[in-house]
Amino acid sequence: MKNLLTTTALLIVFSFSGATYSFAHEQGKDDVPSYMEHAIAKLPKKDAAQFRETMKEAHDKNMAIADQIHALHDDIDDIIAAEPFDKEAFLAKSAKLRGVYETMRANTDDAFASAIAQLPQDERKSIASAVAYPHTKHKAAATTAQ
Repeated sequence: MKNLLTTTALLIVFSFSGATYSFAHEQGKDDVPSYMEHAIAKLPKKDAAQFRETMKEAHDKNMAIADQIHALHDDIDDIIAAEPFDKEAFLAKSAKLRGVYETMRANTDDAFASAIAQLPQDERKSIASAVAYPHTKHKAAATTAQ
């Protein structure tokens, strides 16, 4: 249970920052370029390099606070395993953890906004199409499943 909770929480936290960083990476999963990399590759080399660098800086910034996340997860694990269970301590640590997650999300959002703001409209449209792809795919899958 302890490992499941920790693993699940870490996956949630790193999914957004990892996905966004992978947008800026040369290669996606299994050395296959990501859909975002396809869009970035269409940008002029200077713009693509700057976009990647901006996203990498956000990723590095987020990785610098990863130790806080690990420590908070350890604290939460200890609280969960303790007898008696301290609901208030659990809620307080969980709130603190959410705050760190929010900081990571804000770092990534800010970097993405900064990178996009430096591009002309036609290049932003190309990136927007790439960003919209997983959303539309997810939405289509949800519609099909009903």
